[in-house]
Amino acid sequence: MLQRIPDRVDPWRLAEEGKTLEGRIKLDSLPRLAPLLAFADGEAAFVLRFGRDKRNRPILGLRVTTELVLQCQRCLDSMVQEVDSAIMLALVQGDMEAEQLPEELEPLLSEDGEYLDIAELIEDELLLGIPSSPRHKEQNCNRRADAKAHRLPEAEQKEDNPFAILAGLYVGKNDH
Repeated sequence: MLQRIPDRVDPWRLAEEGKTLEGRIKLDSLPRLAPLLAFADGEAAFVLRFGRDKRNRPILGLRVTTELVLQCQRCLDSMVQEVDSAIMLALVQGDMEAEQLPEELEPLLSEDGEYLDIAELIEDELLLGIPSSPRHKEQNCNRRADAKAHRLPEAEQKEDNPFAILAGLYVGKNDH
């Protein structure tokens, strides 16, 4: 494991050398991810393996693991979303090259000699691990327990229904 991971690397050179980079990145240092978290404390562990596949394409494998603290959209309490993501990427220089990749490889557009921002790559993968509407499992959600405790008797619910008058108007109109 490297002591200090560089912010930007030459993925083409690292693929040629078959290098592996391992490290941790603070969640609060990821500008697009941090605002989506209930608490941005913590770190994500990652492993980046560079190399070449059977067809001699430059590839990299990325694995990211962490626990993200999100806000449940049902009860608004904190919840933990585990992320354990692995992806295989092929370095490509254009759309035609990307279209020719097998299904197991995702394209990573990068010109030869262009640097790769490791933090940005990790952040992209973590963002993909966040559900569009994070929620506890129903049995663990505080909202469900609160709703059952505060449920009104059925008679009281009907009286408070603001649409009850409209329902009466609609029924009366059909009688004519």
